[in-house]
Amino acid sequence: MTNPFFSIVIPTYNRAHLIGKTINSVLQQRYTNFEIIIVDDGSTDDTENAIKSFLSERVTYFKKDNAERSAARNFGTGKAKGDYISWFDSDDLMLPNHLEEAVKMIQQNNQPEIFALSFTIATPELKTVREVILPATSCNAILYKQNILACNPVFVRKDIALHFPFNETRSLSASEDYELWLRMAAKFTIYTSQQPTSILIEHTERSVNVAASGEKIATRFETFLKIVLSNNSVVSFLNHKKADFTARIYLLIATTLAVNSLKKDASNYFLKSLSTYPLIILQRQFYVFLKVMLLKK
Repeated sequence: MTNPFFSIVIPTYNRAHLIGKTINSVLQQRYTNFEIIIVDDGSTDDTENAIKSFLSERVTYFKKDNAERSAARNFGTGKAKGDYISWFDSDDLMLPNHLEEAVKMIQQNNQPEIFALSFTIATPELKTVREVILPATSCNAILYKQNILACNPVFVRKDIALHFPFNETRSLSASEDYELWLRMAAKFTIYTSQQPTSILIEHTERSVNVAASGEKIATRFETFLKIVLSNNSVVSFLNHKKADFTARIYLLIATTLAVNSLKKDASNYFLKSLSTYPLIILQRQFYVFLKVMLLKK
């Protein structure tokens, strides 16, 4: 396509059995001025054959050496022709009104740099697990608490996306999106809509659910904290919430380690959380941690 309004970048890795449903859900959009860019991050399965029937002027395919999804998303952004970029995961689904609602957001907010739509989390059988309903206007004020966004419902203006790439540090993988949202929130308003327009499929093969050691997850969050807190713009954005934010991450590490029965390490991270922000004990996450510590042997 010569002048698409949206570029839907779909990074994929060994999702031959899933990606067809994702592509079909995009092709069934009521708003039709879009292109699809599939970036195969070094798949070793039958992904290339699985998507052949979809290839057209509108749907293009690139295969590259494996370098994790941040690199795949950045690669796709570089190939995009649209005014707005959406990085859509290859195991999730768009509802038919997804791009239609995105157009409304763009019109209502005078071509914003970044915005996000609400979304649904569901089982592979499409049974709703929960709906993630974002704030009515913007999520900037609460983004320090946790990553309430997912990649699928986020749209970024291409000129902004090119200047704010995903961090490609491998050890950050699975937290690279949160790092980017914080970096962008430090510069722009992240506008939000309460209309759910996409479905995140919760399944065992999902990258965030694939088994990883407690140590690796701890390394990931330590990397995340190091990158975030070394960015002066983000630190200024967090302002007086910096200690609260940091303590939440330490407590998340502690809970993850406790789940993996690494109680000594979990206790150490809990103490780091408590010393960073003593009021962490008033938050629900603290009681989740205690419950896990008591239940795990």
